[in-house]
Amino acid sequence: MKKSRSPKTSFISICLINFLYISFLQSQNIIDAFLIGNNTTTLRGTQQDGLRTPRDLDFHKDADRQNELWVINENNIGGRNHGGSTVTYYNAGQDNQWAEYRKDSWSGHFMHTASAIAISENGTFANTLDCQDANDQGGYFTGSSLWDSDTSIYARVHQNDGMLGSHIDMIHQSPYSEGIASAGGNVYWLFDGYHNAICKYDFGAPHEEGGDDHSDGSVWMHSDVAVDRVAGLSSHMEIDPVSGWLYIADTGNERILRMDPNSGQFAQNLNPYGEPLALYWRMSGTDLNIVADTDLTYPTGLDIYEDRLLVSDYANGDIIVYDITQDPVVELGRIETGLSNEIMGLKVSPEGAIWFVCANANELYQITITPILMGDLNGDGNYNLLDVLLSIQFVMGLSELEEDELNRADVNYDGVIDIFDVLLIVDLVLD
Repeated sequence: MKKSRSPKTSFISICLINFLYISFLQSQNIIDAFLIGNNTTTLRGTQQDGLRTPRDLDFHKDADRQNELWVINENNIGGRNHGGSTVTYYNAGQDNQWAEYRKDSWSGHFMHTASAIAISENGTFANTLDCQDANDQGGYFTGSSLWDSDTSIYARVHQNDGMLGSHIDMIHQSPYSEGIASAGGNVYWLFDGYHNAICKYDFGAPHEEGGDDHSDGSVWMHSDVAVDRVAGLSSHMEIDPVSGWLYIADTGNERILRMDPNSGQFAQNLNPYGEPLALYWRMSGTDLNIVADTDLTYPTGLDIYEDRLLVSDYANGDIIVYDITQDPVVELGRIETGLSNEIMGLKVSPEGAIWFVCANANELYQITITPILMGDLNGDGNYNLLDVLLSIQFVMGLSELEEDELNRADVNYDGVIDIFDVLLIVDLVLD
């Protein structure tokens, strides 16, 4: 005689299933949907917009300007061998998108061979310079420049009046800087390719537009975070807002690192080059580890969207997606663009679209998800009991599903169709 399950056991089982269901529901990430392969890649910007060796991009942090995408060029329309520029895309990705090219009159110094851009939540943005000396005099006077993203100020004020353009600050301690990440306010992290180190720059209080007093700036050089640049390639960085880790594309060492920005101890006072600073310290004892170091050639672009890390490989054009909630970090899959030796900057928009720049082709692309009604197994545009039945039959091994049905059945994007997907489909039907 078959023994029936006790009410207590059934209650515990239901509680366990509900717990697992909620856990899986909370773990969903829109980025995982790109790995199914049902994506649309759209050319959104060209040389006609003013793109000239675009190397990086970032979305504005102001809620009223979040569809404003800033692209930084290494070069400018004038054809000079130094002096970068920007192209701002308003209503990025929408039917009414339009572009505006700008070049500051002093970009030959403050955007000399511009390599990366990061926008802070306070409305400032900073860029790095891929050169040894921003004055082209054989020295080592270069680092990162700070600007106001107010369009009435940037590349508008003090353009030819004896002031130093529209920049609002600069610190010159990091030649061949390839990446930058905002830490909030006027604080930024730099990939210092000359010292093979990661540096924190605190610009302090910005000076007047076009001024030259940078003496309240501070630099912390984490020389124990040993990185290596590849000439002409950007090495992007981003702070995970959840964990606080700073993720780094260590291009020359073919790996991804992460470090605790709050770790490290004072090791040595350093003498600043060519300018007075409030503080210039070498740090040691930084908490860091290797995130990924396999199947990477030239990792360049890098961004974080919720609990997913996205990295572009310049060599083959792959965009690799990692789950950073796991330890060690797990590679979930790759988006193959086929654009080898092109992609540098990579950024996920607030709504979850993937954007990147092609430096040599002077192009900007957007990848979006071709809509799939996940959980609608029979493809009739509705959630109903038939969808539940089809999923149950497949999980129990009683029937097979076509490829498109399999894609729609994996509701939690974990690569496996199981009871958790069935539970999610049930919830969709009930809603």
